[in-house]
Amino acid sequence: MSKNVLVLCTGNSCRSIIAEALINKELEGINAYSSGVNPSGRVNPNAKKVLEANGAWRDEYHSKTLDKLKDIEFDLVVTVCDHAKETCPIFPKPIPKIHIGFKDPDGKGYEAFEATYEEIKTTLLPKVEKILKEQKMNKNVFKTDNGVNIKFTGVVQKQQIVKMVENCATGQCECMSDETKKKINKMQVEGKDGDVELKLDGEITKEEIEKALAKSKVLNKK
Repeated sequence: MSKNVLVLCTGNSCRSIIAEALINKELEGINAYSSGVNPSGRVNPNAKKVLEANGAWRDEYHSKTLDKLKDIEFDLVVTVCDHAKETCPIFPKPIPKIHIGFKDPDGKGYEAFEATYEEIKTTLLPKVEKILKEQKMNKNVFKTDNGVNIKFTGVVQKQQIVKMVENCATGQCECMSDETKKKINKMQVEGKDGDVELKLDGEITKEEIEKALAKSKVLNKK
């Protein structure tokens, strides 16, 4: 499952653009986006130049506000300047945040942008990759007197499990066989983000549910 990273700085013209481009170029399975708390509306020409020189530039990169990315669910937020750290917005759902500050090369010569590029590559990328690789959803399936329970912990949102149950209830579920669906009398979601329990009542087996979970598009979305 791919991960989404948001890189925040003040103007979204140098550091965050370089970080966005580097993550997209170097880290497989991770999609990076950037924005500014007070975006300048332009990408610094030297930032673009250093990215072009290293084969990391994309024409889609531009300076923007966070509301342009409101439909994306992020797995990690990275602030790369102190002002962005202090004014980091509140997100509707809890998202891990880290701060890795870099000096602003804006107003300096091209060499400063080359140095920033290398510093972000060697400092920020390994930390982002490590954090996201350690993020995962854990599933514990166990038999009960009434059926089967599934305990979800780690990187899991309650709404994610609710959505999966809704799909099953409305016939949109493709992971569970019709035979298994008929055996379930009741589905109940309890808990909170990071610790969710799904209770399935009926004459079902642990193996049937484990097989269905492996096929779930909601849990295993790309």
